[in-house]
Amino acid sequence: MTLVGVKIDNLVTRQSGLYCFKIQGELHHLTGALLSHGNQTPMYAQIYILDTAKQLNVRRANNNNLDPVVMDNLQTMLVDNHPYIGHYRHAYELIRKKPVEEQEEITIRLHVNL
Repeated sequence: MTLVGVKIDNLVTRQSGLYCFKIQGELHHLTGALLSHGNQTPMYAQIYILDTAKQLNVRRANNNNLDPVVMDNLQTMLVDNHPYIGHYRHAYELIRKKPVEEQEEITIRLHVNL
């Protein structure tokens, strides 16, 4: 669903030995735009607003070297269990109700306190 956005501490990652991923500050997950532009292939959260058959087709096109049965099983598990998929779909419905010229100005943030 997301791409991890962090500042990487290169002083740690340039050392030899075991790799350590050190994060200083907050961890952000970048989702990008909820709507794809033009003929761009949907990615990240954009995939979850599609119907499940289209989702699987996009995933297969983006990952043609992976087992389609495993991909189908993983997608089913995500759709059935991931708590944010409904939020993305709801956000998409809200955006669709706005006039096209206003859609560029919409910002949606999910903030989770653990």
